[in-house]
Amino acid sequence: MNNELPRTAYLYSILAAFARPASATILYQDLHLVPSYAKAHGILMSVAFILIFPLGATVLRLSKPNYAVWIHAGIQLTGWALMLGGLATGLRVGKILDRLHNNTHTVFGTVIVVLMLIQPFLGAIHHWVYIRKKTRTALAPVHVWLGRILIVLGMVNGGLGLRLADNTHGGRSRMGLLLGGISPGLWIITAAMIVVVVEQL
Repeated sequence: MNNELPRTAYLYSILAAFARPASATILYQDLHLVPSYAKAHGILMSVAFILIFPLGATVLRLSKPNYAVWIHAGIQLTGWALMLGGLATGLRVGKILDRLHNNTHTVFGTVIVVLMLIQPFLGAIHHWVYIRKKTRTALAPVHVWLGRILIVLGMVNGGLGLRLADNTHGGRSRMGLLLGGISPGLWIITAAMIVVVVEQL
């Protein structure tokens, strides 16, 4: 009984933060799923955009062997899969709370994911042409810089998501914990990416 009260209060606080008074499309019967889906969404997207995608980009730029491109592709496709999992859980939360297209985080996130879905195909086409002609294609800088920009935008959108979570009960403690753990990693990744870019100039 004691465990039910905090959980009920948590769910009502989520409803109060996200629901609009005139909304009649909230799936109340699935409201208890929101904390689990939201947590999974945050973890999957954070790992993808803060760890996996920057790692894959850095590995390719710092590695010279011929097979480096395959290491890059494998790492990025792993991040791609995590991103799709994050998208699925995020869409589920948005559907339950009727917040799919009425806030910055979900709209911005959808645009980022759609552009990220194009990235593997741009990279594959460039690599295929490069193998045949032994020269860089016009797609190379597009693929590289679009990827870098989307990684940064993904991190920014993660901040918007944390701010959205901060509106719910218990969100402040989670937000502080996440930022405390992520910030050092962001500094390291940012420094590494700056070094890589400077070396290419």
